[in-house]
Amino acid sequence: MRLPAYPQLHDPGRLREVARLGVDREVERAYLADIVDTVADRLDAPFAIVTGLLSDAQVFLAGRGPVPAWIAEVGGTPIEWAFCCPLLSERAARTVSDFTTEPEFRDNPLVTVEGIRSYAGAPLISGSGLVLGGLCALDVRPRQFGTHLAELQELADEVVRRIEAEAEASAA
Repeated sequence: MRLPAYPQLHDPGRLREVARLGVDREVERAYLADIVDTVADRLDAPFAIVTGLLSDAQVFLAGRGPVPAWIAEVGGTPIEWAFCCPLLSERAARTVSDFTTEPEFRDNPLVTVEGIRSYAGAPLISGSGLVLGGLCALDVRPRQFGTHLAELQELADEVVRRIEAEAEASAA
């Protein structure tokens, strides 16, 4: 599986921001639990995840749903598997109704092995204007999420506010 070019993944400024805010570390983030619960409930999705996008990996910052043990054990996925990568260039909430019809992701092991079929995601855009990752809902059935994109972006913005506040409190 090949990942299309996302030069933003390797942007030094973005990576410094990811590190400054601690998005590159797998730690318990209880302050995000209510947001992933809200996303899962409102979008009626079995999975809701807050992700951080590093240059070579996607880390899970918070989540709800039955994450496969092998993914939970490492705390994320290779960056080539990250459904949130298009958020780096699109910088807006997006949906995929059926990954099996999407050339970029149809051969992704999360689709072919784990059975993920649909996605709704919104970018986590820092106060500096850099995309840190995404807030997403996933389902194992093809479906539309379109009516929830504005709400999903509002919740993604709240995730960023909380991450930035936590980083500021930790630095003090």
